[in-house]
Amino acid sequence: MSKEKFDYFVKGEKGKYEVVIGLEVHAQVLSNSKLFSGSSTKFGADPNKQVSLIDSAFPGMLPVINEECVKQAVRTGLGLNAKINNYSVFDRKNYFYADLPQGYQISQY
Repeated sequence: MSKEKFDYFVKGEKGKYEVVIGLEVHAQVLSNSKLFSGSSTKFGADPNKQVSLIDSAFPGMLPVINEECVKQAVRTGLGLNAKINNYSVFDRKNYFYADLPQGYQISQY
């Protein structure tokens, strides 16, 4: 790769647009509770027995991140010689339809 600085902006009709490329990774970590709630992750449990109000995303139920999962992710990143962000935030998507699942969007800065 050349030593020239790459321009991360693309000119458009209404101005410049920043090029942002994301990578979504799904992984299962070893933890006794879920990533965003204290609900159990025990394999083989009866259906709907490991779901909390946080998992169901009722209005006003705010998720709390599992610190052990964060530590595992940082150790994995360090092992892969990856850049570890000092600050990350996540936003929850809320769908007001009973038949749609809830989702999370994680942004890192």
